[in-house]
Amino acid sequence: MPRQNPLGLRGRTSCLILFSNQESKRFGEASFISTFTPMNSTQALADRLAIYLAAYKHYIELKSKARLLDVAIFGEPLARDLAEIVFGYKDLVNLNLETSFPAVDLASSGADCAIQVTISSHTTKIVETQQKFFAHGLERTYSKLKFIILGDKQGTYDSHRIIRTQGAFSFDPDQDIYDLGDLFKILVAAADSAKIEAFYRRLESEIGSSIRPYLLDADVPGQHLRSLFSEHDVRNTDAVQALKPFGMSRAIYSNSLSLAEFADKELIRYVAEQFWVSGEWIDGSCAHIYNNGPGAEMGTEWRRSLRGAYELVKRANASGEKLSIIIPAGRSLRELDAIDDVVDHKRRNYEHFFLVASKVNDFEVDCFRLVISDPLSYRKCRDGIFLLFMAAEIYEIMTHKKTYIDVYDVPREHLLSCWFGDTFIVDLIRSGRLIRNHKDFIYNDGTGVLKSTRDVPNRLAPWLQENLTEFTAKHSSSHLAAIVFP
Repeated sequence: MPRQNPLGLRGRTSCLILFSNQESKRFGEASFISTFTPMNSTQALADRLAIYLAAYKHYIELKSKARLLDVAIFGEPLARDLAEIVFGYKDLVNLNLETSFPAVDLASSGADCAIQVTISSHTTKIVETQQKFFAHGLERTYSKLKFIILGDKQGTYDSHRIIRTQGAFSFDPDQDIYDLGDLFKILVAAADSAKIEAFYRRLESEIGSSIRPYLLDADVPGQHLRSLFSEHDVRNTDAVQALKPFGMSRAIYSNSLSLAEFADKELIRYVAEQFWVSGEWIDGSCAHIYNNGPGAEMGTEWRRSLRGAYELVKRANASGEKLSIIIPAGRSLRELDAIDDVVDHKRRNYEHFFLVASKVNDFEVDCFRLVISDPLSYRKCRDGIFLLFMAAEIYEIMTHKKTYIDVYDVPREHLLSCWFGDTFIVDLIRSGRLIRNHKDFIYNDGTGVLKSTRDVPNRLAPWLQENLTEFTAKHSSSHLAAIVFP
């Protein structure tokens, strides 16, 4: 089973579409909340259908207000298929293709029923349609007349002008006038998952790309998960396998929307922990990939004492992690020592750096934990980097385990993009160059003495020696006496 996530990251947001209060009641609150259920369950399918129906209604409302919508072209073919699914009519035909049926759009001879598809929900539309229906003697062919309103119907239809019965013909406004909410209720009440799935797939195939703006990022969790896996080169089989304890299948994983609906809080927490990204970014409630610094070093002890730096290196190695420093290309640590401190990222001379820890996760790829994210153009932070280099060398000496802190340089704009939360750390590593490791700054010559290279500022000699002396005094296993500068 997946490990518990110690970060306590918040789960995905529940609101998927902007609905009015009336619409929220019509479709049901459960329609807006994705719970941890397999995607072939009736509830999960109903959730998706609610999204598509509501978005479809908003789409046609906007189009009709702008007089850009031809219902005969746009609404009737879709309504025909939806009516077939909901009512079970297998012989529906489009009567608009025949001039002898001007009053209605669709009909089923087997069900003895005619259907009018309309945007208008007014009583006048019902009355006018009936008048044409009887004027052309259609009641002799169809004993029933239904209306499908591509929007919301009125609360009541009690006009005396509406004909309820005439010969074999019967019409009940409460039973024979349907809007999108009614169609939804019929399917949900029947709990027929096959019909619900057929309904939403028909909507998806017809208007999927058109209604995308009205989904208000309903599939953002799915998009973010797929982006996360793609950028880290996660194979589909490895992703499905890692998420199998949550009930993941290839079918769910193959579609961003189904993946989004499937991604409950526990799954998001697990993935966030595995890749050290923000759970709030995955669920779409925050735009920053590393919001709140999941996995970040808390405090500044790492740059205040050799003991703090050593503990950081020790914890990373104990977790099987490999440490790396990422700095902007073209800026050496020694060169930066000559400039004044700059901590305002808007200033031209501002520079940033990351310390990251990497290891293979449950998805069989390297994941990158953002351990430190600080101004490189701030002297105390740069000094801390040299403490980390010295700590890594001491750790190797004391444990007899080969230890390296690699140094990468990357284009400055890429580094800042990651700092702003728009780029993954893995992209920095790929766009950068491995230029050095900590031994190019501080190394052990095998005689019990640490030596620095010319890339370490001379001003640090007393401070690094003081830290080394204090550390050695508290660690009897360390016999290092001095750090020598060239």
